[in-house]
Amino acid sequence: MMGSKSFTFRFADVEVREREFSLIKGGEVLPVEPKAFRVLLILLRNPRKLITKEELLNAVWGDASVTENSLARSIALLRRLLGDDIRNPSYIETVATVGYRFVSKVEVSEEASGNLEYADSLNGPVNIDVLRVTGIQDVAGAAAHPVTQIGFLTEGQTVPARAPSGTARKSRLLLLATAVVVAISITGAIWYLRRPLPRPRVVEYTPITHKGRRIINIAGTDGSRVYFNWAYGPDPQPNAEVAISGGEIAPVQVALPLALIKDVSPDGSTLLVSSQDGGQGSLWKVEVPGGSLRRLLTGTLIASAAWSPDGKSVVYSPANGDLDIIRSDGTGNRKLASPGGYPDWLSWSPDGSRIRFSSDNRLWEMSSDGSGLHQLLPGWRPMFSQCCGRWTPDGKFFVFLLRDGLSNNYGQVPRSQLWVLDERSGLFRRTPTEPVQLTSGPIRWNNPIPSKDGTMIFAHGVIERGELIRYDAQSRQFQPYLGGISAEFVTFSSDGRSVAYVTYPEGILWRANRDGSHPIQLTEAPLFPMIPRWSPDGSQIVFCSYDSKGLKAYVMSSQGGTPQLLLPDELGGQSDPGWSPDGGKIVFSTLESVGNFNSVLKVFDLGTHRVTTLSGSEGMWSPRWSPNGRFISGLHDGSSGGIKIFDLETQRWSQLQIKGECNWHTWSSDSQFIYCSLLLGDHPGMFRARILGGDPERVVDLKGLRFTGALQSWEGLDPSGTPILLRDMGTDDIYALTLDEK
Repeated sequence: MMGSKSFTFRFADVEVREREFSLIKGGEVLPVEPKAFRVLLILLRNPRKLITKEELLNAVWGDASVTENSLARSIALLRRLLGDDIRNPSYIETVATVGYRFVSKVEVSEEASGNLEYADSLNGPVNIDVLRVTGIQDVAGAAAHPVTQIGFLTEGQTVPARAPSGTARKSRLLLLATAVVVAISITGAIWYLRRPLPRPRVVEYTPITHKGRRIINIAGTDGSRVYFNWAYGPDPQPNAEVAISGGEIAPVQVALPLALIKDVSPDGSTLLVSSQDGGQGSLWKVEVPGGSLRRLLTGTLIASAAWSPDGKSVVYSPANGDLDIIRSDGTGNRKLASPGGYPDWLSWSPDGSRIRFSSDNRLWEMSSDGSGLHQLLPGWRPMFSQCCGRWTPDGKFFVFLLRDGLSNNYGQVPRSQLWVLDERSGLFRRTPTEPVQLTSGPIRWNNPIPSKDGTMIFAHGVIERGELIRYDAQSRQFQPYLGGISAEFVTFSSDGRSVAYVTYPEGILWRANRDGSHPIQLTEAPLFPMIPRWSPDGSQIVFCSYDSKGLKAYVMSSQGGTPQLLLPDELGGQSDPGWSPDGGKIVFSTLESVGNFNSVLKVFDLGTHRVTTLSGSEGMWSPRWSPNGRFISGLHDGSSGGIKIFDLETQRWSQLQIKGECNWHTWSSDSQFIYCSLLLGDHPGMFRARILGGDPERVVDLKGLRFTGALQSWEGLDPSGTPILLRDMGTDDIYALTLDEK
């Protein structure tokens, strides 16, 4: 093994810079996970030597509870980045059941450091630049070579031929010893000042709520309490608080419509609250306790707002994408910057000099005067989403979220973990540029808030799991269905013998017998199928999934294989694809993302490969073809969720008599009724309405049920017309995460 120096390794067209934590191939910097990078460093430091799995696990993961799967995943990632072949390796060779060996020739050069040792010989000479301390090395060399020593100590003088006296020899030895001690002290001091500081880690997870009701976000803490916002539901008051040690949740009374807490003042006495009334947004100060109100501004919807560290100013992001600032007394309102996008999760640095925020899946930073806007972590993990950062009160750490994949506006929340950017620096220590992962595991974390003393992080943690249930008419209760699996988008083949479904939250499409037996996996990540539909002959399944350009339609064999784009050349979105009963056509909408309802309904003819727009379908989405083939239904009006029906024989539209935001509408098998669920309001339930007119009737009462799914909820019908849905069985709570830097 080499010493503790930092090196640059070169092999083929690859350069690995240890100090910069970077991997460059063909001149391009490749993103690599920290664990995988450390595995590569160990292999490069020991070329052509077999390193056992146990050695790698101990060196990279320490005492963490990990399995060989983590190491195998890191090796697979390195092979993919390097373009290596596991069967005919050019770089990393696998020794079955034992470990790994780096087989390529490696050239090594030392990066500048204070370490005076030389690297072990690898494949030939090693080029090392040694940082010299003036005069020290010459003194050390003189101690080892007496002739050189005399010449060094009497430089520029004539030396007598006789040996020096005993007193002179002792003086010179004392001087040499002193110089060596000084050199060691200087080297030790430099090492101490430049040594890597212990990484922060989470040593304890403590839930401080146990309610299970869906939480929107944590707003802040006053040192003794955590303030947060519920999702809107039966309780019209969405604002709440809980002690930092846990206990009963107490409502925070705010006499404002649709009030959401945005931040807590530095002294903990005042809440920053946004309100919305009839589309008109406003921002208020709310004193606690007591609830007295003072309006700061009105006339705009507020995405995010944050107090300055001294409590004298508030920075906020209005709906136009700007960043504005206003004094805490409501005066001096002005634009601070125009970063574009949708700035959110604003955060001031503890010294008040900088402001950070999230926009377009990236973290951004600027000076508090609005100048110097730049990405905080340019080029780092470009295929992941960065969000929701906050500084610890001492400014040492910046805690944020890293989400799997780039977020979209479609309700499906990607897995997210807490990371920290270490911002400790010193005279001889550079601030680390690579963030450190704080959490892992099944919990999906949301907006972290450091405690006032910086020893804890309060974060919203969610474990996502559902239970598939079916309504039993005799008992009037829901019972587990298909073994109560956590699955949604359940769809049955025309003959009723097979079922397809998507597991939640993994997002994997499966096919099984109707009773759930003999399941077969059809897709794998990162593809996330939604709303699958069987072809009438049962040979194919069509579904939609997000890619970098939005929703796209895919088709695949029901026996398995590679999903293919249904319309690779079609521009715009392709959502909710569904077959005509004769199997000759597919209807879909051009919806690109949920929430963007500027879409139309289109029909793709599989015989002619022509795509036509359904006349009068502007502003519609989520089409459904009736089983008798005569009608196509679709949703319209995002605010009310109405259902319109197109008669293909008369070429006319009609309006279904269901009022409210209708979810997951489904045709009855005889094409006479449409079922859908109405979840908002005091009496949620599943309803059905006759397409020829008449008032809708309640089929199932859904009051008290908690829903979940990639799109917040999912409901459907089994082949007998019985309602089935996905019930929320996960957890949704606030945790106190204890930090340790030892």
